[in-house]
Amino acid sequence: MKYLGENEIYYFGWAHATDVQVPEDASAEEKNRFNKMEQEFNQIIKTFQFIEESEESEVLALVEDFGHQLQKVSLLAPQDTLRQTMEENYRDFVSSALIEKWSKDPQNAPGRLTSSPWPDRIEVQYTERMGEELYKVEGIIIEITSQEKEQSGTAARRPITLIVKNTSSGWQIDEVTLGKYL
Repeated sequence: MKYLGENEIYYFGWAHATDVQVPEDASAEEKNRFNKMEQEFNQIIKTFQFIEESEESEVLALVEDFGHQLQKVSLLAPQDTLRQTMEENYRDFVSSALIEKWSKDPQNAPGRLTSSPWPDRIEVQYTERMGEELYKVEGIIIEITSQEKEQSGTAARRPITLIVKNTSSGWQIDEVTLGKYL
């Protein structure tokens, strides 16, 4: 068995099947097919990697915590106020270059567009490790009104894709793409 990693509960690894073998009387075609499957298995195994749960958990927590800040930033505020509000509410989550970009182009920034509905959170749908220090996170911004807040509903949904990098300051959102409202 080849060891890949472990967490508090499990050990992760892989091994070749020992209970499936080519019968001695198999045809040449069957033997070739078995050998081909064995080679494909070896190629697939080379792609296996253990991703530290704590690393991915940090990224998910960052995105979810960022999602709770969105309602605090009014995208219709004057540019100097917008920049200050973004700095105050986003700096722990977002790179300074992205804050700078958004303050100049608030139409492509996440935040509050109207008094109601407002962004309540980001629900993560998918996470993909893109490299050692890079994750892609796809989610949905959930917007609510006071009625949905009471009834746990949703007023609007908007896709969001975030690129999260591990920087000298820790994990930071470095790129965001907003989708159209669903």
